[in-house]
Amino acid sequence: MIQSSSIRAFFLTASCVLVSGCAVVGVRIQDESSNSIRRYARATAHHNGSHVAALQLDRANQPRIATSEKLAALIEAIRLTDGVSPGNPLSEINRAATTQIVSLMQAANFAPLDVAGYEHPLTIRRESKDTLNPQTSDRLIRADAISIRGLRRRTQQSGSGVPYVAWFAPKSPSLSGQAGIPPLAGLSEPVTAVVETHAGQPALVFYRTLQTDHVNIGGKNLPLAADYSGQLAYLIAQGRNRSLDINALLFTDRNMDNAGLYQFERFDPDKIPVVFVHGLMSRPETWTQAVNQLLEDPEIRARYQFWFFLYPTGLPVWMSAAKLRGELDRFRNTYDPQRRNRNLDRVVLAGHSMGGLISSLLIREGGRNLWQQFTNTPPEKLRISAESKRQVLEIVDFKPRLDVARVVFFATPHQGSSLAVNPVAKFFADMVRLPFTPFERDRLAFAQAVHEDLRSLFVAPANSLVFLRAKSPLLMAILKLPLNKSVPYHSIIGDRGKGNTPDSSDGVVPYWSSHLPGAASEKIVPSGHGANEHPAGIDEFRRILADH
Repeated sequence: MIQSSSIRAFFLTASCVLVSGCAVVGVRIQDESSNSIRRYARATAHHNGSHVAALQLDRANQPRIATSEKLAALIEAIRLTDGVSPGNPLSEINRAATTQIVSLMQAANFAPLDVAGYEHPLTIRRESKDTLNPQTSDRLIRADAISIRGLRRRTQQSGSGVPYVAWFAPKSPSLSGQAGIPPLAGLSEPVTAVVETHAGQPALVFYRTLQTDHVNIGGKNLPLAADYSGQLAYLIAQGRNRSLDINALLFTDRNMDNAGLYQFERFDPDKIPVVFVHGLMSRPETWTQAVNQLLEDPEIRARYQFWFFLYPTGLPVWMSAAKLRGELDRFRNTYDPQRRNRNLDRVVLAGHSMGGLISSLLIREGGRNLWQQFTNTPPEKLRISAESKRQVLEIVDFKPRLDVARVVFFATPHQGSSLAVNPVAKFFADMVRLPFTPFERDRLAFAQAVHEDLRSLFVAPANSLVFLRAKSPLLMAILKLPLNKSVPYHSIIGDRGKGNTPDSSDGVVPYWSSHLPGAASEKIVPSGHGANEHPAGIDEFRRILADH
């Protein structure tokens, strides 16, 4: 009989491990009403009242002024302050005037508005790779109206314009053709509003700051103001907004429909995918701190796009790896069916903990190398159904992915963890409910065909908790599989700040398990098991991406 104190201890230990990688954010939207925007504009005008641009801003907020006159005054205030440095008090006039123009156009559903003294109306710049038509979004929120709790720091860039977050519902028509839209969260996008007046034609332009973070104003190439944390936090808040998921571990069978590869932004053929793979009892949100910190680097923003693999973590790792292979194929067939895009042959995998084991299987060769470690009976001679044979081969007969060009292992237990070798862990391993498959009917027949010393592993379902036991035969079998020698891999390992490697541990995975010979680099960081969210671990990952 397992004592309740042992059960509590197990959950406490597991929770402490994963809370170190917890990426849940708190989001609150502040008042964005036209009255609050007008009060902000009037306060800005009065603060800078002696300047001609402030007088124009004040004029725009006089009672009973016609909309066309208001727009003319706001545009003039912007023209007079274009290109001023962000630290200059006049930049607030530009910002206040731009915010009011966005508010006025938003109230008109971004239809053209007449401007006094201008031959052409104020319009929205048409959509392109670098610009967004806000009419296609479901919500448009000023970034500084989004209050965020939970991020280590806010990733922003100073410059011209006013940052916004455009949000698109999961089934938005503008997302048609995208392969991996999160079913609850949809997609969000950071954009920056800039008012331009070329050749007497005023236009409100929303620049996509993941595509371009500079703008030409008056012949000068100036940085755009941008807020990347606003986009990230708002997107997470629309979804599950948690990084722990014990339910998906214990009730794996109920969570299979949610498994898949999901995008952080619209697909960009000019960017290399980075695929994040979370660990046991976790979710993609565990990578939030990493994404937020990586977005600080303009080079990373310009060269990479982020994808996330979500899977129920009770699955044995080779079933999860098979699902990830299928998802990568689905994305490739959607975005590049002719196999001409070289960026899609340079995929970087980043796996945390058990996610590293899944990532490892994508650069190893299975088939006979794996099969013969368990049985001498050829697949065609197994006394199981044809459908079961097909399923077994789908899981074990694989080659290294030719589209994966680099792998980064964060706190990965290549040889397992002693945490998974105790009565409490066994108790919960027995509780994991795997999806029923044709192979389940033939499991006993398959077990009779494997080597006698391994038979017990297949009599009971070989779920993820069984896999993670220290020196598990299943993990040892993976380590024996040949690696693709052309793919470099890296290890980022925590030592809890003790500086005692090679005798170190991150509190869950000892160094002897996370160390993988042949790594292109190995970085020890002063973290616990959450090396994937520690600033030093993320910075090492940024360095690796910069070199890729």
